Amino acid sequence: MTKALDRRGLPEEHAAYVIDGLLEASLRGIDTHGIRLFPTYMAELDGGRSKACPEFQWLGSGRAVRTLDAAHALGLVAGRTACAEAVRLAKEHGIGAVAVRNSNHFGAASVYTLEMARQGVVGLSFSNSDALVAPHHGQRPVFGTNPLSLAAQGSGADLFCADFATSQVSYSKVRHQRELGLPLQPGWALTAEGRDAALDGTAEIAALKPLGGHKGQCLGMVVEILCALLAGMPLDHELSHLYSHPFSEPRRVAHLFLALDVGAFREAEAFRDDLSRLLRVAREQPATAGERVVAPGDPEQEAAAERSLHGIPIDDETWRRLESLASEG
Repeated sequence: MTKALDRRGLPEEHAAYVIDGLLEASLRGIDTHGIRLFPTYMAELDGGRSKACPEFQWLGSGRAVRTLDAAHALGLVAGRTACAEAVRLAKEHGIGAVAVRNSNHFGAASVYTLEMARQGVVGLSFSNSDALVAPHHGQRPVFGTNPLSLAAQGSGADLFCADFATSQVSYSKVRHQRELGLPLQPGWALTAEGRDAALDGTAEIAALKPLGGHKGQCLGMVVEILCALLAGMPLDHELSHLYSHPFSEPRRVAHLFLALDVGAFREAEAFRDDLSRLLRVAREQPATAGERVVAPGDPEQEAAAERSLHGIPIDDETWRRLESLASEG
C-alpha cells in the first residue's frame, strides 16, 4: 500500500493517513470500510477523481469554526487534516468545528472520532454520501448511507465508540455479502419492484432501507444538513456513486468534524471515570438467553485484539486486487 501510494505521488504524511485509516478499520473488524477499499481509492487517483497533492484552502473567519476546501483529496486525507484542526480549535476554545467541501469517500467514520478521543476530546464525525437509501415507505434512493460516529475515552483503555450508517446496513456490507455469495438479511434492501431483496438472492439491489424506518430517514437528513448544506456541496442524490465510472470526475462529498474539549466543561479525569461507570452499567445488565450485553465499540475492540495477534482475513477478490497493485512497475 505504501509503495502504491508513493508511486502516485502522495506525500508521506498523507499516505500514512490512508493506510492507518484502512488498517484500523480492518483490525477493528469493519471489513467493508477497511483495506478492501484500497483498490477503489487507487482507481480514484489514477482516474483523476482524487488528487494526490491537493491544494487545500482554509475558509471562514469564526474563532472555533473553519471550512476546509479539500480540493478533491482522498477522503481519508481530507478527514484527518480536518479532524486535527477541530482538535486544535477545541483545545484553544473548548469546541472546534470543521466542515469539509470537495472531498471523497472518507472510509469509516470512527477513524476520526477515535483519533480525536485519543487526544482527550469527545469527537464526532459525519459525512454525506451518494444516494443509496430510499425514504421510509419509498422505493427509490434519495439519501446516502450518511454515517455518523462519536467516540470518547474512559478510564484506562475503556472506550465508547459508536459508528453507524443511517441505513439499515451500509452499501459496502451489501456489496460484500453479494461478492462472497452470502445471503442478505430481511429489511436491508429493496429490489426495483419494491420487494425485500432478501427474498431473491440474484435480483439487482435498487435501494437500501433506512435504519429504523422514519427515524433512520430523519437521521440521514440530519447528516445531509450538517455536511452538504453547511459546506455548500451537492445533495446526496446529486453525487456520483463511489464505485461508478467515470473515475475522472470529482464527487464533491462533504464532511463535518466536531471536537469537544472535556476539560473545558468539567474535570477530565472525573468525566473518564463517569464514562467507564456508564459502560459498566450497560455491560453488567442481564442478557437474553445465548446473548450478552455490550457497549458501543466493544465488539470492535475485541476484533482488534484478536486480529492484532492472528492477522486480518482478506477475501480472494481483494487479495487479487492487492496483488495486482503490488505487481505494478
